[in-house]
Amino acid sequence: MSIGIERILQVKIPVTDLRRSVAWYIRVLDLRLSWEFVEEGVVRGAVLTDEHERFLIGLRDRAVVSGQPEFPGFDLFSFGVAAVTVLEDLVRRFDDLDVEHGPLIDRGPGGGVQLDLPDPDGTVIRFLSPFGAHPPFAGVEFHADGPPSFYDTPRLTA
Repeated sequence: MSIGIERILQVKIPVTDLRRSVAWYIRVLDLRLSWEFVEEGVVRGAVLTDEHERFLIGLRDRAVVSGQPEFPGFDLFSFGVAAVTVLEDLVRRFDDLDVEHGPLIDRGPGGGVQLDLPDPDGTVIRFLSPFGAHPPFAGVEFHADGPPSFYDTPRLTA
C-alpha cells in the first residue's frame, strides 16, 4: 500500500555562510537560484534547483536555525545517478573545478558505487550509482579494522 508520497522534493541544509554556500552549490552542482527568503531585511535562506526542477536544495543561515545543527562528515542525503560513468564524469568535473571530493567506493554486493562531496561546511553530498539486485532486506555491519560484513535478518523490530 502506498500513502501517496512520490519523492523527496527538498532537502534543507543549515550553512554558516549563505552567500558562500549558494555560490558553491551553483558552481559545483550546476544549480540555479530559484528563491530567496528575507527576514528582518536580511537574506536568511535560499532554494536552488536543477534546470528541470526535479529536486530542490534549501540552504538556511545556521545562525537563525533552532539548535544551530552541524553535519560535518555526515551525508544528509544522496543523489542517484544513472551509471558509474556519471560518477566518473563527476570526479573529472570536481577535479577541473579544484573541488575536494572522496574516491569512488564500491559498496559491495547490490550496493552500487558512491562518491562523496563535502560542501563548504563539511556536510557530505553523496552520489550513488544504481544498486544491483538484492533481497528485500540487507544489513551492513561496519568494522573499524576491515571491510563491512552483511547479514539478512533485521536486528530492529518495527
